[in-house]
Amino acid sequence: MGIRLKIFLIILAGVTVLACAAGWYVVHNPDRYIPKIAAYLHKDTGLQVRIQHLEIQVFPTLLVRVYGLEIKNPKPFPSGDFLNVPRLDATIEKLPLLHGQITIRSLLLHKPTIDFISDPDGLWNFQNPSSSKKVSTHLSTMLIPSLHIENGVLRGSNLVDPTDNPGPVVLDIGNFSAQLNQTLRKPSDGSGQPAGLAGQLAADTARFGSIHTKNLRSQLRITSSQLVFSNIETKAYRGQASGDFSLDFGGKNAMFKTDLQANGVGMAYVLAEFQKGIPSITGAMQAKLSLAGEITHASSPLTGIHGTAQVTIRKGELPKLDQNQSMIALERFRPPGTGALPASAFSTFTADMELRNKHIYSKRIDVSFYGTDVVGSGDTSVLDGALDYRGAATVLKKQGLITNFFARMFKKAQQKNGRLTFPLRLTGTLSNPTLSVVD
Repeated sequence: MGIRLKIFLIILAGVTVLACAAGWYVVHNPDRYIPKIAAYLHKDTGLQVRIQHLEIQVFPTLLVRVYGLEIKNPKPFPSGDFLNVPRLDATIEKLPLLHGQITIRSLLLHKPTIDFISDPDGLWNFQNPSSSKKVSTHLSTMLIPSLHIENGVLRGSNLVDPTDNPGPVVLDIGNFSAQLNQTLRKPSDGSGQPAGLAGQLAADTARFGSIHTKNLRSQLRITSSQLVFSNIETKAYRGQASGDFSLDFGGKNAMFKTDLQANGVGMAYVLAEFQKGIPSITGAMQAKLSLAGEITHASSPLTGIHGTAQVTIRKGELPKLDQNQSMIALERFRPPGTGALPASAFSTFTADMELRNKHIYSKRIDVSFYGTDVVGSGDTSVLDGALDYRGAATVLKKQGLITNFFARMFKKAQQKNGRLTFPLRLTGTLSNPTLSVVD
C-alpha cells in the first residue's frame, strides 16, 4: 500500500473518530444547548421560553425530543404559560443541515395546554410584547408541513377592562387531538406560500360561553388570524348539533360567527346552564340558528351577541305557568285522554327569534296546547328576563254552551264558526311569568 494512501486512510479514520465523538457528545449532551435555544427563541418572539430537558435521536430519523417546554405569558398578562407542552417531538430533515438550515418535517405535541388571552389594548399573549399595538394580530404557524396534537387542552379568554384582571374562559376545548398539515396560498406570481394549517380535530368536550358539548368532531383550519371549525358534529344536551364556528382574533376584540343546526336537544338541560330551579320551558328542540358578535373585555364578554333562529320544540311544557289561573282555565278545552298532562303542556312550540340589543324578539310564536292554539309575538330581555308578549288563543273544537259562557265572560272574546278566540298577554319575568286573558 502506497504511503499516500496510508496517510489518507489514517486521516480519514481520525476524522471519522472525531465526527463520531462529536456526534456522540451532541446526542448525549444536548442539554448544554438549552440556554442558546431559549435565548434564540426569546430574541425571535420576545417571549420567555423554558425547556427542562432535550434528547436527540439520529437513526433512523433525526428526532429532537423536548421535555417541559414552557412559553411564558408576557406582561400585562397574569403569570402562567401561553403554551405548556410536557413532551414535544420534532422530526428534522438531515440533508438541509449540511447547508446550515434547520427544516422541521413534523411536530408532535403530547398533552399540550394552550391558553389564548387578549388584553383590552388588543395584544395577545402569543405576540411579541415589544411590537406596536397598531400592528394587526398575527399568529405564526411557522413552516411546519405536519402538526400532530395528542390529548391537548385549548382555552381562550380576555382580560377585563380597565383592571386587566382575568376574565371568564369563553372557549374551552378539552382532551382534543388534531392532525394538521400545511396549506398553501397562490399569490399573483403563482408561487405557493404557506397559508396556515388544516386538518381534523376530535375533542371529548367543548364549551363556548355557557354552552357545553361533547364528542366533537370537525375540520380545523388555523391561519395567522383565525381558527375555523367546519363540518362540526357534536352531542349536546341529549341531542346532536352540526355546523360551523369561526373565531377571528385579528382585531382589538375577537369576533366569532357560528351557523348551527340542532336536533333532539333537551331544553331543560340547556336552560339549566342559565337558570336556577324550574326551567322556563321543557321538551325536545330542533333549531337552525346563526349567531355572531364581539367577545368584549368585560366580566360578561358575550352580551353583545346578535343573530337569528328558527326553533321548534315538541312535547314540552311551560312549568312556571302550571299554577296560572288562565292556563288552568284552558284545560277545559282539552280533548279526551290528555287530562293527566300538566296545565301548561303543549304538543309543539314554534318561533322565529332575533337576538339584538340584548333582547330576543319574535314576530310569530305558535304554541299548540292540547285543545287550544295560541299565536303571538313579543320580546324577552336578556339582562333581566322581562317578558312582553301579546297574542290570541283559539279553541280548536266547537264548545257550544261553554263557548258562549267564555264569550260573555271576556268582552274581547270572539266567536267564529262556533270556535272561541280571546286575547292573551304574557308579562312578568322568566322566573315569574304571568299569563292573563285580556278583557
